[in-house]
Amino acid sequence: MTATAVSLAALSCGPGALAQEAFRIGLVALPGEDASVEGLAGIKAAYSAALGMPVEVMVARDYAALAEAQIAGRIDYAAYSAPAFAAASLRCGCVVPVAAPVDADGSVGLRSVLIVRPGFEEGSGRLAVGPADSLATRLAPLAASDEARAAAASGRLVETASAAEAEALFLSGKVDGFFGWTPARAENATEPPPGGTPARLAASGLDPSAWRIAWRSDTLRYGPHAVRSDIAPGRVEKLAGLLESVAPGEAGPGRQIMRGHDRFAAVSPADYRAVLDAVAALGTR
Repeated sequence: MTATAVSLAALSCGPGALAQEAFRIGLVALPGEDASVEGLAGIKAAYSAALGMPVEVMVARDYAALAEAQIAGRIDYAAYSAPAFAAASLRCGCVVPVAAPVDADGSVGLRSVLIVRPGFEEGSGRLAVGPADSLATRLAPLAASDEARAAAASGRLVETASAAEAEALFLSGKVDGFFGWTPARAENATEPPPGGTPARLAASGLDPSAWRIAWRSDTLRYGPHAVRSDIAPGRVEKLAGLLESVAPGEAGPGRQIMRGHDRFAAVSPADYRAVLDAVAALGTR
């Protein structure tokens, strides 16, 4: 994909398409995706069939450009990352989440976690955070963790270029704790799925008695598919129905819509409160 947004409006929408205004979808191509006209034809056909109207698809160069297009009204619908959706929502309040991905293990997103040594005392020790754009390992901790904010205020916060670097500092004993992540199921689930930072620590050979989780954030949902708030409710219902009907493992346009996840579930703005708070906190530091 080039840096220039690719318009797919030239694809045929069937008889009468020229007389009917098109529904405009925007997305950012992920690594390995075919963002050509032919590669996205299946997505266009699936949405057109669900809505009963012509559809245009725009591929933006990045999430900032995608948000700009939706805020300006050049697109009606966008597939976002969680931080990008929060940034767009905070700017205009004109975007509404429709549905968000769910993984095969039931994960609906991530939780930020503070990993510390067993003898760690609050208000002391050095804590490592991830890179500036990391929702789970930096933005969410600085927005919601008292320990992270106290460490930042007292000069005990160690900035790193990656989550792996923060983890390595902990394993080498150079910091007393670091912010990682765990998968998160829906809020009413009793046990989180395996994986994330605890799994990485286990794979490193670190004994489970050598660390503990001192803090967990609220669930940071995966990025949603979102519409402008002025879209007709009936049309939103059709979009939600399309997303929730895609079967796990479905090939063709279904696989492209899923983008590596297993299925979709309906979401509301309240599901993104933790993400919104984390992104909003950027403006206060």
